[in-house]
Amino acid sequence: MAKRKTRESHTGQLGILNPAVVIVVCVFALAILGVSVLFSASLPVDTNDPYQIIEKQALWMGITFVAGLLALKIDLEWFRKFIWVGYAVCVIGLVLVLIPGIGSTINGSRSWFRFGPFGLQIAEFAKIGLVFFLAHYFSLIRKESNTFWKGFVFPSLAIALVVGLIMIQTDLGTALIISMVSFCVLFLAGTNVFYLIGSTILGFGSAALLISKDAERLSRLTAFMDMEGNKAGDAYQVWQAILAFGAGGVDGVGAGNGRQQLRSLPEAHTDFIFAIVGEELGLITTLAVVLVFMTLFIAGISHLRKAPNPYQFLLASGCLLTISVQALVNLGVVTGSLPTTGLPLPFISYGGSNFLVMGLCVALILNTSLAWRSPALNDSKRKLKEI
Repeated sequence: MAKRKTRESHTGQLGILNPAVVIVVCVFALAILGVSVLFSASLPVDTNDPYQIIEKQALWMGITFVAGLLALKIDLEWFRKFIWVGYAVCVIGLVLVLIPGIGSTINGSRSWFRFGPFGLQIAEFAKIGLVFFLAHYFSLIRKESNTFWKGFVFPSLAIALVVGLIMIQTDLGTALIISMVSFCVLFLAGTNVFYLIGSTILGFGSAALLISKDAERLSRLTAFMDMEGNKAGDAYQVWQAILAFGAGGVDGVGAGNGRQQLRSLPEAHTDFIFAIVGEELGLITTLAVVLVFMTLFIAGISHLRKAPNPYQFLLASGCLLTISVQALVNLGVVTGSLPTTGLPLPFISYGGSNFLVMGLCVALILNTSLAWRSPALNDSKRKLKEI
């Protein structure tokens, strides 16, 4: 019996069933698929240099790998000293990007800093900055997390400041993801459910009011409700994605043989790359992609059960939710299940800032996996149980 328990423990901590190993395998599988599909999906971007997008993405993957290794070495408890500074830097960056001459507008959103041929989207880094802030804050007020002011109002103001600045940039997709992840983190931290329900109703009401006063957004919403009737208008992009899935069928038309990105589907290499996966590789591969994301999420949930303290539990939860919620929303948009928002598919779509942030989220989850085995944190976990 003892030998079997030892073997099971070894498999769970160091073997292939270790959640951290499963997460790494899932991420590498998604990244490899992304690179393989990205070539044909990016052909219309620059026909003179068909390798430009691949080369840039490969560079960002290298940067992400190095940044991930550095993130693995960070002492997360030591890093808490700088979380307030990090939050302030995120807010300042979100303000600076709105200033003409400093920030740049790409695809209608003023949320970019340009460095020659490369762009850095500061709103992406606000995702991690806010998760760090909320995890640290709620670990400090653990016994007051269900109170109105400290458990709800103060963190909500911190979230609203970040989300509001991003909405001014008209990057509604990123604002949506940050809002959804923050809501989940507040729930996990123990914020009173009735406060969260009230804020949700208020949020939906505010969103409805903003949409009703914006003709373009209202048109997009009505187009979503009747895509076939608006397939030549605001629902054009989603309709073309649906046609791509239909053309691919079960087996796909073959890698590199897709035609939608060449003729009809805008942003095929970024937000709508999942449609190219469906057209070229078929239903089986698209279901496999969904399964991989589900596996990554389940492995992350299994990993969270070992958290030694509220701070690292909320931090790892926020990182996992950032990846999972964005993947869910992107898949919903591309398949016509949700209204159109500009969000890339994690690890598959082209986009340096998002790939880097998603990679850092994975690195932080892996960091906690390594840290939770340390004797110091085992003592912390034991003390936590005694409280």
